[in-house]
Amino acid sequence: MEEKGFGLIEIVVVTAIVITALFAFSQAGILSVRLLRAEKENLEATLLAQESMEAVRMLRDESWTQNIASLVNGTTYYPVVENGKWKLSVTSPGLINGIYTRLVLFDEVRRDAQDRIASSGSADVGTKKLTSRVTWAGKQKELITYITNFPASLSWPQELKVIFFEDATTDADLANFPSNNSGDGDPAQSFLTVGAIKLTKVELYLRRITSTPSNIYVELRSSPTGTVLGTSNTVTSSTILTSGLAWVEFRFPENVSLSAGTTYHIRLRSAPVSTDVGSGSAGTIYWGYKQTSGSPYAGGVARRYIGRLSNPSDAGQLLDQYDFGFRIFALQ
Repeated sequence: MEEKGFGLIEIVVVTAIVITALFAFSQAGILSVRLLRAEKENLEATLLAQESMEAVRMLRDESWTQNIASLVNGTTYYPVVENGKWKLSVTSPGLINGIYTRLVLFDEVRRDAQDRIASSGSADVGTKKLTSRVTWAGKQKELITYITNFPASLSWPQELKVIFFEDATTDADLANFPSNNSGDGDPAQSFLTVGAIKLTKVELYLRRITSTPSNIYVELRSSPTGTVLGTSNTVTSSTILTSGLAWVEFRFPENVSLSAGTTYHIRLRSAPVSTDVGSGSAGTIYWGYKQTSGSPYAGGVARRYIGRLSNPSDAGQLLDQYDFGFRIFALQ
């Protein structure tokens, strides 16, 4: 009987130990879930605060004057997306994910005599202190940084018109381009550089005659049939005016470096090509020109029928009394 009693006591003790262990494990599990949830919420709050800062930077890059300088220091602003763009609203949009409230605050920045940020000194109108704050369930995540109007101090490269002939007022057909499937070739205009330049775009003086001519683009070449130094974007010809000659832009995806004192050629091309009979090239486009007893533009001459009848080495017909209207733009 004593042995049976002793066995029952052992069972009770073991059961108590197991229950205690299970309880401890369950409490540890509950604590782990709480810690994971807290860490998840803290991470989400941090990301929301960082996103607010990025939104403010985007607004700064768009316009410091309109989007940042006009804001009132100490006022609560809420970053919201409206029509696909960030804006700062004084009206709360409500809880994010049903949990978080997100806001930003701006404060004045002062600088001392050494131009360091300080508690007193001269106000810096080109800098603001930015506080991004996210609150939830009695908790708070706050990030602080400074935002400056640095784009105002940047000096961007300027694009200037550097070589041009703008007196090409004759609105008539000189080149039969894009040759309407007859393979008559391409027109071109040469020009002379004075100094070395980085060409960014070319504008040609054009008019659309037929309703849907072939789309066109420009090649910059060392000679009428020489090395292609750059190829522009393709212009949809249906966008060219029919009412009269107008400047049409051909932009080069990469700047083209040109040497000083060198002759280059602007060759106007089509897709399908106007150099092959039966290629499918369609319609007519006029390239405005001028004719004088001598070349009206001293730095170059016009050509037509380049590469005609599928002959890539055919430099076409020299028009030494003619020049097509063109503009060359380059970085300053």
